Amino acid sequence: MTPPPEWPVDILPRVSRNFVEELAQKGIYDLRDVPLDTLKKDQHRIVLQATVSGLPYHDPAGVAHETEEWDLPRHYLDFETIALPVPAWIGARPYQQVPFQFSCHTELADGTIIHRSFLSVDGSDPRRQCAEALIDCVGETGVIIAYNASFERSCVKGLADAISGLSLKLTAIAERFVDLLPIAQAHYYHRDQRGSWSIKKVLPTIAPDLHYSDLEVGDGAAAQLAWLEVASAQCTPERRAQIAASLEAYCERDTWAMVVLLRRMLI
Repeated sequence: MTPPPEWPVDILPRVSRNFVEELAQKGIYDLRDVPLDTLKKDQHRIVLQATVSGLPYHDPAGVAHETEEWDLPRHYLDFETIALPVPAWIGARPYQQVPFQFSCHTELADGTIIHRSFLSVDGSDPRRQCAEALIDCVGETGVIIAYNASFERSCVKGLADAISGLSLKLTAIAERFVDLLPIAQAHYYHRDQRGSWSIKKVLPTIAPDLHYSDLEVGDGAAAQLAWLEVASAQCTPERRAQIAASLEAYCERDTWAMVVLLRRMLI
């Protein structure tokens, strides 16, 4: 039996299935064997060249150009949410992403970094408290940086829809988001990402000193499971404190990761 290729062609992001099959018909299964001139997308060419050479593609000038108008203060924001099939709170829809937690690192003009956060673990409707904490945290000035900002923006819009008295302020916050993900996609790639720009794939290649392996909660799915446990009436006070600390550590790591990622992409 032929072993699978070390670098399969389908790690190319959003590659056509027809293209993969055409290459297979020619006996090409490993990305390193794909002729460069058969790739039409610049991103595919970058992935191929980085995979073959082992050298990362890194364009700090491009990153600087695209982020030069991101005014200070800069708020690096990440939400954790729960999407219940049967809504637990009035006005929530089935499977609606309801934020129960956020982390925010704020970078000031003098280079100072301030961290603030919100976490609800008692099972009550977290939306109003989350919205009030968010408004207090990001104020009315500065860009709000997220990684795949459409998700964070939708969370804020969901809060605006749910809490009429705060909708104007929340809508204004939603309009301040900028997205770090397309900056990374356009200007950085290491072959160990294997075609993915998930922050957990990018981070080890550019900031190996910063990782998630030491955390009890290490990804969004684990955060949702942790919230279900901690919000249960059966959760003991000791276990609730332990889970809350783990959730805080995870969400804080996510926003600090964005700070570090942007800084290292700029050098």
